[in-house]
Amino acid sequence: MKEALATGPFLRTENKTNNIMKHLLIALIPIILFAFYKNGVVPYINGKVTLYGMFLPLIFVFISMFVTFFTEYLYAILVKKETKNIKYHLKTKYSIFPGIFFAMIMPLNTPIWILIFGAIIASVVGKIIFGGLGNNIFNPALVGRLFVITIFAATIMNNGGYLNLYEVDTVSKATPLSNYAAIETIGSYETLVKPYGSLWSFFFGMIPGSLGETSAFLCILGFLYLVYKKALKWRIPVTYITTVFIMTYIIGVLNDVGLWFPLFQILSGGLFFGAIFMATDPVTSPTTPIAQDIYGIFLGILTVLFRFLTSAPEGVLTSILIMNLFVIILDRIGAKARFDLKKVVVLILIEFALVLGLSLYIAESKDEKVTVDPNFSIVSKENQGNKKVYIATQKGYSSTIKAKVIISGDKVESVEILEQADSFYSKVEESNYVSKFKNINDVSEIDTVSGATITSNAIKKLVNNVLIDYKG
Repeated sequence: MKEALATGPFLRTENKTNNIMKHLLIALIPIILFAFYKNGVVPYINGKVTLYGMFLPLIFVFISMFVTFFTEYLYAILVKKETKNIKYHLKTKYSIFPGIFFAMIMPLNTPIWILIFGAIIASVVGKIIFGGLGNNIFNPALVGRLFVITIFAATIMNNGGYLNLYEVDTVSKATPLSNYAAIETIGSYETLVKPYGSLWSFFFGMIPGSLGETSAFLCILGFLYLVYKKALKWRIPVTYITTVFIMTYIIGVLNDVGLWFPLFQILSGGLFFGAIFMATDPVTSPTTPIAQDIYGIFLGILTVLFRFLTSAPEGVLTSILIMNLFVIILDRIGAKARFDLKKVVVLILIEFALVLGLSLYIAESKDEKVTVDPNFSIVSKENQGNKKVYIATQKGYSSTIKAKVIISGDKVESVEILEQADSFYSKVEESNYVSKFKNINDVSEIDTVSGATITSNAIKKLVNNVLIDYKG
């Protein structure tokens, strides 16, 4: 049994752990440099940021890396009373890595004080309280991000969110998955891909997103390098990404859209970065090959479930943290199945049933023919001369939005927001978004507000639903 559990997603070789970590750092360097180019150099060349703004992506990563190292170093000398020097801790504790990963999965516009807070949480809550290196249950960087996004999401979005200052002018929407979350149906290539260029933009990483998650190309290069150096197994990333692709391919085919749709899904958000660098964390992922396959498939199932059936547009972070809880159980199953495959047949059949069943259910719920919006409600409507006055509600980001819409001559005369408690509504007000609906009878050309995509899209849906009712 012990022998069966001896190998993990990071291979057992003659390499020492520090050599494996060295290869991991080498694989991350191109991604960090690309983040510097995309979020620093490009905005600087276009006159959008100062010299400090150009180097901010590198400063961002360095600060996070320093904080996680210094937090663990202080814990070692003050609590554990260790007398080892800094060089020893750098070479043996690998405490810079939670900081690097945490910075890479955060938006660049995260205020530095929030970045420091999140890095401390990643070290203390994600790692130290479990006993340090090798004992943590959850991926530390993901724990830090979960805390920060839960508490400070509004602050980060009000500070600029995921778009660098160049993207604010060139990309009118938020991240691709936030844009997709605002659409009730399956969407189209024109609404999901074209606002960001083409699928090549997604592949190479020239789209809005967290600091290091956007380039699938560089993530793949890092994956190939780590596999070549025998520092990483391929099972978890391959099964994870393949599961998401298969499920979204089924959803797309049943809704008469092309291959672009599953490609959009796997190239959007942090799927490649999460699958290759986060899901394969040697401490918090399974050790047996069969368990790794099961783990990867369940990660894919959960990610699709969260993306399509909840208001959370990403799903990768939550999926990995949930599956971290089941690693011990999966390893026990995998160890037994290594000598008797019958032990795992039922679980594999359940996974395949979930893949097919969930795909079919989502495909039906996203069918373009669906016209009833369950999040919309008409409170009242009355005629006032040649005008019709509606009071209606629509589910927003964190509240129900109530508005008064007046229709005159088949066009919207005015829209007045009566009630709302959405976290990012200030951005809607700053952009005078509501006034854009005046004198129109088709809302399709009105874009959403960057940093308040869900809220602004809810207002857009409300007006559109009122127009649909008015036109009968």
